[in-house]
Amino acid sequence: MPVRPAGGCDGLGSVGVRALVVGGGITGLAAAYAFARAGISVVLVDPAPRLGGKIATERGDGFIVERGPDSFLTARPTVLSLCREVGLGAEILAPLDPHDVFVWHRGRLVRVPEGTGLGIPTRVRPFATSGLFSSREKLRAALELVVPSRRSGETPDESIGAFLRRRFGDAVVDRLAGPLISAVYGAGIDELSLLALMPRLREAERRHGSLVRAGLAARRGVGSTSGPPMVTLARGMGSLVDAIVARLAADVRLGAGVVSLERAGTRYVARLDDGARIEADVVVVACPAPAAARALADLVPLASAALGTLTYRGTAAVSLAYAASQLPAPLAGHGFVVPEGALSIAACTWTSAKWPGRAPAGMVLVRATVRDERLLAAADDVLVDAAHDALARAMGIVGRPTLARVARWAGAMPRYTVGHLDRLAAAERALAAQPGLALAGAAYRGSGLPDCIAQGEAAVARLVGTQRVAA
Repeated sequence: MPVRPAGGCDGLGSVGVRALVVGGGITGLAAAYAFARAGISVVLVDPAPRLGGKIATERGDGFIVERGPDSFLTARPTVLSLCREVGLGAEILAPLDPHDVFVWHRGRLVRVPEGTGLGIPTRVRPFATSGLFSSREKLRAALELVVPSRRSGETPDESIGAFLRRRFGDAVVDRLAGPLISAVYGAGIDELSLLALMPRLREAERRHGSLVRAGLAARRGVGSTSGPPMVTLARGMGSLVDAIVARLAADVRLGAGVVSLERAGTRYVARLDDGARIEADVVVVACPAPAAARALADLVPLASAALGTLTYRGTAAVSLAYAASQLPAPLAGHGFVVPEGALSIAACTWTSAKWPGRAPAGMVLVRATVRDERLLAAADDVLVDAAHDALARAMGIVGRPTLARVARWAGAMPRYTVGHLDRLAAAERALAAQPGLALAGAAYRGSGLPDCIAQGEAAVARLVGTQRVAA
């Protein structure tokens, strides 16, 4: 695979380029790989010095430290299929037992009730005996069984928080569903779009009249499962990027971004910020929405305007290692989440207790998520101190960490706020007038790895119309 910095076309910018992929994150990599797999010449452009976007793994001294995503869901087969295709099938790992998750509540960690899917109770006894809620709060949640359903079309979209508050009351949302869902999607539950992220909840309400009844029905209908719902890779998620890149027959241009897309007859012309020029018959725009909006401003101004309304927020992952003797007891579970404002961190993954091989013997590796804007603007040592202080308070850690790594992602987390699908539809309507141009990425139809890979592959399938690419 030829990889070189941008800075000139070398005769390739105007001749022989069939497909262009803008963006070298996992969506762009999936699209470029799908083009190449279909026998189509492809150029991949990204302003970063490396491919993979937020997927990055540091390995050393017996530790495997993820700077970005540490795992992926298996409900959609896209990532599993790609892993197997690029030779990583034997490296897929299931999480360790026990799978317990905790919530920081009144100065201690309380186990999330069994059978709670993203904070939505589906089993009566574990919820009824949980120490997270008072008797009155449990009674309010039980009334979910009789809360009237919204009529079809009554509310085009609403926040996940508003929907769940209406059904279960504030306590379940603030103490359980909010922290768990925010930990997954990186934004407050009261701003996240129900239709964009959890449309099945609306459908479950309409079909069953109650989310509890829908959950009970789903559990009755579930047979034996073929594997865990979430997995990782033995050498870390960065090995997926490495494996794709090693097999990618593409011309990769790093270090320069696309500043504009234009039409030249039946082809597209991409102009890079270093002055280079690339022509292509088909283009997949797989960069973040703000960069996509800038690149499309002249070619498709209506799409650019709609994309400009999609917002992002920053986050940081602070990985800390301790000697096992610094903890009062061995970690048993996958981590904990924090209600908004209760601690300086939003969540903590007990990495070495969740995944095998993440820390050497006698050591513990954890990762705290920080979303407080004031802390995100501070120096790394301030972030480390804040994360350590929160973990020491919650977990009883004694002494300082022996390893600290900070991964900052400024403005990198897309926020699927209420009305997201309407804004996206406006962009897609405008883009429909441009044959051979497709949009894909974390800001549009799902930000998880399966969603991003599926979007990249689907964009290529639409553009070239081959079943092999769609496979």
